[in-house]
Amino acid sequence: IQVIKMSFAILRTAKLKSMGEIGGSLSHNYRDRPTLNANPQQTPNNEHSLKNAELVMSSIKDKLPEKRRKDAVLCVEYLITASPDWVGWNKSDEQKYFNDAKKWLEDKHGKDNVIATTIHRDETTPHLVAYVVPLVDAKLNAKHFLGGREKLSKMQTDFAKSVGEPLGLVRGLEGSKAEHQTIKQYYANVNTAVKISPDIVL
Repeated sequence: IQVIKMSFAILRTAKLKSMGEIGGSLSHNYRDRPTLNANPQQTPNNEHSLKNAELVMSSIKDKLPEKRRKDAVLCVEYLITASPDWVGWNKSDEQKYFNDAKKWLEDKHGKDNVIATTIHRDETTPHLVAYVVPLVDAKLNAKHFLGGREKLSKMQTDFAKSVGEPLGLVRGLEGSKAEHQTIKQYYANVNTAVKISPDIVL
């Protein structure tokens, strides 16, 4: 029996509905508060497209329309990574994966709406975090991108096909009973021995 290990393209989203939520996310992202699962010696290897949290926050504020609903999603936080056992980590494939992921986000949302990206290399598995203002026709409309299970499922499929497959990464099981992990859950699991990728037996 031959056992093949599959490595997955992983895409998570979080809807940030207040400046407080955005600020909290940014302070984690820029390590402005203690980050338990980060290795401080590796933190200098992180890459930020904007140099600090204040710049990201002011860029998001500048992009937001003055008139908006009280319950509007102000920013979508994307987390993009792959299975911890992916053979591409720490090679040129890793940089290509994150570059292609950023381009995919820019094609989906418009380049100007992808406010900032960060690559974290100081946690167990490298990952990219992106802050996106979900504008459609100059109005905030996160539902257009993330509304409902079907849209989320299609997005996962498109991401895996466009960005993951050329690098040997596959989509998670479609229509499986596994619930979509939130970014918070991802961070809770990232340093434990949670096995993300099932073995497939041929």
